[in-house]
Amino acid sequence: MAGRPGASPRRGTARPLLPFQLLMGVTAGGIGGIVTVLGELRDELGFSGAGIGVMVASGFVAAFVAQITLARLADAGHSRMMATAGIGLSAAAMVVMVFAEGLSVWILSRAALGFAGGLILPGMRRAASVLDPLRAGENLGRMVVAETTGFIFGPTLTALLVWAGGIRVPFAVFAAAMLLFLPVAMRLPPDRGLLDVSGRATSFDLLTVRRLQGALIIVGGYFMMIGAWEAVLPVMFADRGAGAIMTGLTFTMVALPIMLVGTRAGRLADRVGPVRVTMAGLVAVSLATMTFGVIPGVIPIAGAMTLVGFADGYGFTAAHVVVARAVPQQRQAAALGLMGAAEVAGAAVAALPAAWMYDSFGSGPTWAAVGLAVLVLVVAGWLRIRGTVPASGPDAPAPQPH
Repeated sequence: MAGRPGASPRRGTARPLLPFQLLMGVTAGGIGGIVTVLGELRDELGFSGAGIGVMVASGFVAAFVAQITLARLADAGHSRMMATAGIGLSAAAMVVMVFAEGLSVWILSRAALGFAGGLILPGMRRAASVLDPLRAGENLGRMVVAETTGFIFGPTLTALLVWAGGIRVPFAVFAAAMLLFLPVAMRLPPDRGLLDVSGRATSFDLLTVRRLQGALIIVGGYFMMIGAWEAVLPVMFADRGAGAIMTGLTFTMVALPIMLVGTRAGRLADRVGPVRVTMAGLVAVSLATMTFGVIPGVIPIAGAMTLVGFADGYGFTAAHVVVARAVPQQRQAAALGLMGAAEVAGAAVAALPAAWMYDSFGSGPTWAAVGLAVLVLVVAGWLRIRGTVPASGPDAPAPQPH
């Protein structure tokens, strides 16, 4: 493993990561684009709100299952095969969506797309974390930027395609894009890290690692806020007179700062330690979230959310590094897969209670409760991490001679 004096220049790690970034971006864009057409699906195909909810949930559940059960295979050197299968499955799911009519077919297709994402993402994140262990934060930050870019431009492109050709066109275009990226997946560079040759059947043994426990609590708590945002903010904005365009722009104003600071946040995590950066960013996010219920109108909240996006970019990027360095290098994908599962679980746990609170008590108590819950879990995760040492990275103890 290269030491710091021999480490390559920053731009030397950017080019090897490019194919992984491309796959991360197109995967995120395809998944994010579906959100844009949920209202049109309901109106054009006659689905109920509950049916749309089941369809969305099926994607989350499938992604959860894939990441918690199969991410470990990327640690054994199968990232290329998993990415190829995931891109192929994504293309097939999109093709079915072009012709699907019944709700059950849409549910199965959305589940297939979620499962495909769960196959692809852990291996892409592992590639970033093992490429140059001294710069794991910087490289994971590049992947966060790629994922965020996909989530921003996927819905935008989808909206334009729906306007130009109707509700089926985006799925045909995304299916074609997935097929175009299939050769990229099939020719991914070889894994540069230590591989897991144990043949273990699950990743659940990692849940006994105290430092990883703390990191997953932090990530799960943070994604409770994301789930509440998705469930409540569009409704709250509509209640305040904002249309779909304003709502979409507001969410974009959160994502743009993440694109701007993601790589820089990773470098800072490498320099001062990822736990410090995570705590500073996510504590700020949780405190700011508490104010959403007392800020009037929509535009002032959009401004507040832009500031939150900067804190988010630092805190969430650094959380990737906390997870990665909590385990040995040969277990990176398994740990990052568990992180992905914690993301989905946190969002799912918070979405319905937050929506119920908003309907029952209004915006003030809802955002106070959400922000407080996130703060409590972030601090609880930090307390769990406190007193432990990383298992990999520059701060990890040197291996003992046998």
